Amino acid sequence: MTPFKEVQPQPDDAQRALIFFDFGCPVCAEYHERLVAWGTGLPRTWRAEFVPVTLPSKESAVGARAFFAVAAADPAKLSAFMAAAYRRVHQGGMRRSEPAMWRAAVADAGVRGFDAAWASVSQRQLEEAMAKLLAYGINATPSIAIGGRFVITPDNTNGDASLFFQLANGMVSKAMSY
Repeated sequence: MTPFKEVQPQPDDAQRALIFFDFGCPVCAEYHERLVAWGTGLPRTWRAEFVPVTLPSKESAVGARAFFAVAAADPAKLSAFMAAAYRRVHQGGMRRSEPAMWRAAVADAGVRGFDAAWASVSQRQLEEAMAKLLAYGINATPSIAIGGRFVITPDNTNGDASLFFQLANGMVSKAMSY
């Protein structure tokens, strides 16, 4: 058995690592800083993109909308916002369906222009995130879709974080060979 899943090639993502996450996922919270650091170390022609798991539920949709609003309003603060949201949910016990939770995370991260960006998040953005989720068959978070061909999760390494990031590097190399 291989430690990854191969999927129908997604040519638009050939030089991307899509990091699927959910703010309610404790493993996503635990891996966040390492995922950010890993993404910055990708080959020069590649880029890492976080993709919120977007399901037809209020918690999922509100979290995804907040993510897209921060990404549009103040992209340099996106990682800080995500870390603040994880803290608010996992340490502060705040509910992801509550707008106050997202406003608090935005304030914690010092995001500017959030309200205008929130109003401009389109249904299409949420639908595109959901389409990516379905195209890659994401069923656990965090998951990384690599090069539009492969998907890995920490489950593939029995939760061994170091081995997971080694696997991620190897899968990038494998994807580059196509």
